[in-house]
Amino acid sequence: MRWMLLLIFPLLAEAANKPPKEVLALWRQLPKLAKDTPDKAYRDLHTWLPHRGLRGLYAKAQFALNLAQLEKLSGHKIFRAGPHLGGKLDLKAKGDFGHYNPAFLKWALQNGIPGQHDAKLRKELQPVYDKHLQRTARNFFRAHQLLQAMPKRAAKARDGYVEKIAAEENASDWLQEFFRPEAERAVKVGHDYFEINVALGFWVRRELDGSAKDFQALLAALLQTHDAGWLK
Repeated sequence: MRWMLLLIFPLLAEAANKPPKEVLALWRQLPKLAKDTPDKAYRDLHTWLPHRGLRGLYAKAQFALNLAQLEKLSGHKIFRAGPHLGGKLDLKAKGDFGHYNPAFLKWALQNGIPGQHDAKLRKELQPVYDKHLQRTARNFFRAHQLLQAMPKRAAKARDGYVEKIAAEENASDWLQEFFRPEAERAVKVGHDYFEINVALGFWVRRELDGSAKDFQALLAALLQTHDAGWLK
């Protein structure tokens, strides 16, 4: 009986660590999607920098795995509250923002990084990370560090953002202007102005919706898998 268990356990572990085929397909298709995504997809997401930020990334990724499909695959709603309903983004909303669902983020941590537990996939997908994900991942990581290092200013940003949301003013634009000095300083040490700027706002929202720790764990796992040398 013991020898049977020794045979079965590795198989079960391998099955548990195997990424969903849809997620793996997304990673593999990303280079082609980066070439083929029409300009309209970027315009629809209100981004003028197709190869920067999360909107630029999702503009491509949606053609392989969109939000509605991702919710069905994961079995979880991506957002637990806010304007983004039915697997669609409402980027014009001024009185609220998307509050991420912790259950979905935990699922993403286990299933969203195919190379995390598979050395062959890690090697195969490393060029995809290097060309299409690396800069954004690094900038969002640095932005999180920046925000953690200035708690008083971070609190001021959160308070100001909440006030703008309550007044149904353009809170995102306000955040970008608020963090202009930090973004300008980041450029001087080699970071991307736009991504640092919007990433700081992203982390303010994650502190407000309570998902910052889950997102940081997800980002750290991605960096540890594909960018461990830089992470050190």
